[in-house]
Amino acid sequence: MPESGETVRTFVAVLLSEAAAREAERLLDRLRPLARCRWVTRAQLHITLRFLGELSPAAVERVRSAVAAVAVHPFDIELHRAGAFPDLARPRTLWLGGDRGASELTALAGRVDDALFEVGIPRNDRPFSPHLTLARSDGSPLPPALMRELERVPSVAWRCSDISLMRSRLTPRGAVYTRL
Repeated sequence: MPESGETVRTFVAVLLSEAAAREAERLLDRLRPLARCRWVTRAQLHITLRFLGELSPAAVERVRSAVAAVAVHPFDIELHRAGAFPDLARPRTLWLGGDRGASELTALAGRVDDALFEVGIPRNDRPFSPHLTLARSDGSPLPPALMRELERVPSVAWRCSDISLMRSRLTPRGAVYTRL
C-alpha cells in the first residue's frame, strides 16, 4: 500500500489463466511486428470490469472489502474475434472479444458496480463492453498484413472463478499492474 495520503490508481479485473496468457502472448508475438502500436505485455493482460482511477488509501480499503464480497460463480470465457474501438477504420484500441462468457462478464461487472456503489463509489456511467486489450493506436489505418492477421486470431479460453483489485502504476515504459 502507498504512504498515507498518496492516491492509488485502481481497477477491478478478471485475470487470464496461465494457459490463456500464453496463448494471448503467442498472438501478440505474431502481431507486434506488423504495426507500430503500443502493444500490451503478457503482464498487462486482463479484462477490466471497472476502472476506478485514483483512490485514497481509505477508499482502497473500502473497495477491497466490497470486491471481496462479490460472488463469482465460475464460468467459461472464450475470446475468438478481434476488433477495435471505435472501429477498425480508426483504431484507438485493438481488442479480442467473444460471445462465450460475455453475458456472465457483463453481469459480473454489474455486481461489481453495485458493490462499489454501496461503499460510496459512483456508478459507472459507461456501458460495459467485455474485451481484452491487445494494443493502443493513434487512429491511423492499420497495415493490410495486420488486418489479415486480425481476421484469423486463435481462440483464447479459460475458466473465470475470481476477480482482482489491481493497482496501476504508470511508468515511461507503460503501466505496471499489481494485485492489491
